Amino acid sequence: MLATARTTQTTQRSGEIPSALSLTQRCPYCCDLIPREAKKCRSCGEWVVRTSGGVFAGMLRLAGIGWAIGTLLVAAGLWKLAEGVRRWVWLHAVDPTITPKVADIAIYVVIALVVIRGLMVSVGLGVMAGLSPRRPRWWS
Repeated sequence: MLATARTTQTTQRSGEIPSALSLTQRCPYCCDLIPREAKKCRSCGEWVVRTSGGVFAGMLRLAGIGWAIGTLLVAAGLWKLAEGVRRWVWLHAVDPTITPKVADIAIYVVIALVVIRGLMVSVGLGVMAGLSPRRPRWWS
């Protein structure tokens, strides 16, 4: 059976001393008892008040999206450039080992590397945005 803490709401009569259970609450992250007025848990360090993602995290997410769009635009530009390179190789090939298929493979490898590296940077920026410290809404 799952052990859970039950809290009961009792009304305070005048002259009664509040019990220790009524002055504490459980942290939603680590379930440790913390004072009811606490804004941050002393055990796990998580904020127990509403938090915002922050401006820096939003900027990182936006930079990641911009980087991904830029990467895809560069890949499309390389694809168009590759068509011209393929035609040039077809018409001006001096070495018989360099055929349009060899040029295609080399170009596809370059485009794949650009896309993979660009998307890795974009995902990295998104991960960094998720790891940026959260602050309470009243902090800023």
